[in-house]
Amino acid sequence: MHALSLRLARPSLQRPTPASWLLGLLLLTLLWDASGLDLAVMRAIGTPQGFVWRDAWLLERVLHDAMRTVMTLAFALMCAWALWPGLAMPRRERALVVMLTTLSLLAVNLIKNASLTSCPWDLQAFGGTARAVSHWSWGVGDGGPGRCFPGGHASGGFAFVAMCLPWLLPPDGVTRRRVVGLRWLAAALLSGALAGAVQTLRGAHYPSHTLWTLLICASVSLTGWRLALPWLAAQGRTARAGGAPSRPSPMAQVLTVLRPLVVPVVGTLVVLSLSRLGLAWWQAGRITQAQAWSQVWLQGLRFDALLTGMIWVFPAAITPWMALNRRSQRGWWAFLRWYGGLALLLVAFMELATPAFVAQYDSRPNYLFVEYLGYAKEVSGTLLKDHWPHLLATSLLLPAMAWAYARLSRPAQAPKTVRVWVALPLSVLLFAALALCARGALGHRAANPASVAVTSDHLVNELPLNSLYTVAYAIYQSRKSEAGVVYAELPRAQVIDIVRRESGLPEGAFVDDPASPTRHRQASLFPRQRPLNLVIVLEESLGAEFVGSLGGLPLTPNLDRLATQGLWFENLYATGTRSVRGIEAVVAGFPPTSAVSTVKLAKSQRDFFTLAGFLKARGYESTFFYGGESHFDNMRSFFMGNGFDHVVEQKDMPAGAFIGTWGASDGDLFDIAHQHFSRQAKDKPFFGLVFTSSNHAPFEFPDTAIELYEQPRGTVNNAVKYADHALGRFFDKARQSAYWDNTLFLVVADHNSRVYGPSVIPVERFHIPGLILGGAVKTPERITTVASQIDLAPTLISLMGLSGEHPLIGRDLSDPVQRARPGRAIMQFDRIQAYMEGSEVAVLQPDAPARLMRYDKGQLLDRSDGDPGLIAKAQAHARFAQWAYQEGWHR
Repeated sequence: MHALSLRLARPSLQRPTPASWLLGLLLLTLLWDASGLDLAVMRAIGTPQGFVWRDAWLLERVLHDAMRTVMTLAFALMCAWALWPGLAMPRRERALVVMLTTLSLLAVNLIKNASLTSCPWDLQAFGGTARAVSHWSWGVGDGGPGRCFPGGHASGGFAFVAMCLPWLLPPDGVTRRRVVGLRWLAAALLSGALAGAVQTLRGAHYPSHTLWTLLICASVSLTGWRLALPWLAAQGRTARAGGAPSRPSPMAQVLTVLRPLVVPVVGTLVVLSLSRLGLAWWQAGRITQAQAWSQVWLQGLRFDALLTGMIWVFPAAITPWMALNRRSQRGWWAFLRWYGGLALLLVAFMELATPAFVAQYDSRPNYLFVEYLGYAKEVSGTLLKDHWPHLLATSLLLPAMAWAYARLSRPAQAPKTVRVWVALPLSVLLFAALALCARGALGHRAANPASVAVTSDHLVNELPLNSLYTVAYAIYQSRKSEAGVVYAELPRAQVIDIVRRESGLPEGAFVDDPASPTRHRQASLFPRQRPLNLVIVLEESLGAEFVGSLGGLPLTPNLDRLATQGLWFENLYATGTRSVRGIEAVVAGFPPTSAVSTVKLAKSQRDFFTLAGFLKARGYESTFFYGGESHFDNMRSFFMGNGFDHVVEQKDMPAGAFIGTWGASDGDLFDIAHQHFSRQAKDKPFFGLVFTSSNHAPFEFPDTAIELYEQPRGTVNNAVKYADHALGRFFDKARQSAYWDNTLFLVVADHNSRVYGPSVIPVERFHIPGLILGGAVKTPERITTVASQIDLAPTLISLMGLSGEHPLIGRDLSDPVQRARPGRAIMQFDRIQAYMEGSEVAVLQPDAPARLMRYDKGQLLDRSDGDPGLIAKAQAHARFAQWAYQEGWHR
């Protein structure tokens, strides 16, 4: 009897359900949080100097970078599994698994981006600046960068928990082997736990972050699956009975709405992926040399999603509303079929045109592609002669693709309407998701080509993009360049003659090069057997009113001290009011225009003269150092396309760096730069451009670095004082270094902090400091000549001991003859340009006569007895800058 009772009782024992597992996981996570073991574990792993395994090759390169790539491929395989025909599991269940996996990843990502919790390696206990604040303290910042809770890397494994649900919780009437689900669950748990452990060992995440990531992914997957189970069961019964449900479920209505979008969207992504695969196979050697395989694929997915979002965000958001009525839905489906087909064929055409363009110009299609459309005869002849295989392939593949699209997009059944309560949330969801894709980023800056410019090989940088996007972006940039004001039309010969004459060079110095009218040979006045290294410190927003040596506030004791040890410019003027304008003038020696800076324009992204390009031909290695994100204002793309070899930016800062809104503090940036310069080989000359950012609103800097000049803390005066403190520390270190004697330093502002004033152009707000010093500068001098930022590049070239040809129109102010001439400065203030010679100023305004004025004691006054020739000089320089960009003269 006892044995029988046991046998009867055994079938009533319940197996643990996924819901009970989820409850147990919640309790475990809460107990771990309550225990306070997070910090104990991290203290056992880390040290006050940081985490020794943070940069370990196995953890960083293999178990983080490579594992992330494997997870991405696994997700792609899952998507293919969901679409594969003829499998035993219904496609609706497979599609739901993919959707739940995606929602799990999105949930973790959204929470992470809203989190104020910083990573362990950002804590003060481990060499950082953040305080230890629990993630339960909602809305309380810890002084660090945040965005660390929960674990993003672990979510790449835990999101696959959804794979186990079709076997562990099958719909009613379906029987499947439970052991298969347990195996999928074990695989997801193992991969997620491994990813979380890796990040814990590196100091990136607490153990609790991994637990919470699993809890979030499991909750999203289980909740979504349980909600969909009734619908899955109903669909299964209908399929087995051979009938159709009388009332469509909400999921059925959603699928009805999405049906006309699937073929064109999936087709677009397939075309882009296949094209990139072919280009990567063709350029495999260059990708390998640049070590950029993961970059090409991961960023490629990002920009393919970006293009898809741009094409479909509005049509997709409108589609649910059109499905409220059968007649409007039928018409809208017809429109979507044509719209999607044209979009797909346009994408395919651009990708098919890419190999020929790459073969010719070594880049994806850009503004040249658009310009050449106006030369049909010449272009068609070239294509027929040199690229007929591409023409043949395009003429065969495009019609075949159009035929396939027409077949696949043909409506399989009559449209079915949806209800308002389904259309509203679905429309909002589609718009939000595709708008996010179109933006390409969750941060405060949208993605752009500079986001992927991570190597010195411009073509490798462009492979993650797609050609329709690169052409559209080039058109967008070119349209911005057309906004430049033409103040006066002058004969081209007259413009070139005036600009040459005002450069102060003899006519015999210019070379006969119609493609670059100002190209000339500059001979150094200080020739050297071993030319000097060059370091330019571009100080953010440092106007003369903040500099004691220029009559400003007593905020720059270090710069004032250094001013007595080098060549100090007392009357140096910025060319504009933006950082990119200062970069354009200092690094490229290019005069200003009323258009967007050439740093951001399409035609100057390659083969545009810069100091880096000039020095590269002479064996220099050039590096751009920036505490923020280098793709801001397109800087990375401009620099990497015009001579620079490396970029060091915010992501390269050490664990303990102070990170503010605009990036790492000046002190941390200078430390990185100094270490880099100290490691340079003595026989390899280098150029370093160090662009600071601490003196930028909201004026954030380390707490204990300086004694505040005033209260409250976050003011421009306090930020300037900190920037000067960091500059002084850098030069104290540099003076003791091995590279000091062989290096020329330039300290100069990009522009003033705030350019404003009652004058038509506030000249006093363009006044900035400039200082050249270094071990080779033996005799300090004060240069009182009025000077422009465009004069600095030729001056540096001469002082470095270099000679050579270039197109710069600035003056070499190391030459006493040039200093004896009346100095001149060119200033752009929105659409107004001023040309100042000594104290005389010609002001150019759109749709208004030029004005002659005098600048005296900070005031700009009209005068009637000025020199009309000054207006001609101003107009010639303004027109020259426009032509130099448009015609490619500055190379």
